[in-house]
Amino acid sequence: MSDFVTKVVGPQDWPVVGELFEPKGLVENCWCTYFRMTAKERSACGTAERRDALRDLVVGGERVGVLGLVDGRPVGWIGVGPRPGFARLERSRAAKLLKGDDPERIWSVVCLYLARDQRHQGNVRLLVDRAVQWAREEKADLIEAYPEDDRADRADRVDGGAVERSSFHGRVSTFESCGFTVIEPRLQHRALVRKDLR
Repeated sequence: MSDFVTKVVGPQDWPVVGELFEPKGLVENCWCTYFRMTAKERSACGTAERRDALRDLVVGGERVGVLGLVDGRPVGWIGVGPRPGFARLERSRAAKLLKGDDPERIWSVVCLYLARDQRHQGNVRLLVDRAVQWAREEKADLIEAYPEDDRADRADRVDGGAVERSSFHGRVSTFESCGFTVIEPRLQHRALVRKDLR
């Protein structure tokens, strides 16, 4: 069995990133722009413009995320970077800042994807752990996420296993297993989770 490898995206990685987001790729046309644009900006552009926007960021060296790879093939993705790079978070109730927060010192995990055949093997934790390591290397004070709160979803569990409902936000239980702490519930089924890196 081939190893699951995590890699911070660099300018040379556009072909692999493009493969991940292409029409028949794992994420299919999202192009990791939902949180990077305001609602107005995103609705004003089509798939090609979103692809070009992400390509420009990647090739330009912008910190956009971490890839999960098996034999060089993209099978996982975590969209992460400095909070100010995600315009949509400014108006998000799920990502509302706390009193005294300095957004310049916070990194945000905005999305998390894993190919179906790579799930239930601890690979999501590997992606999250690499994102945390990267934020720490970049001297962030903390890293946060806004996952689905699965702690009380007993009705959604199958034979006591993990919640199967799909969510690109990730799940609270996953982030807790990576050392994040729930700060407070958000919206109906979400939570703000954080990990202090200082």
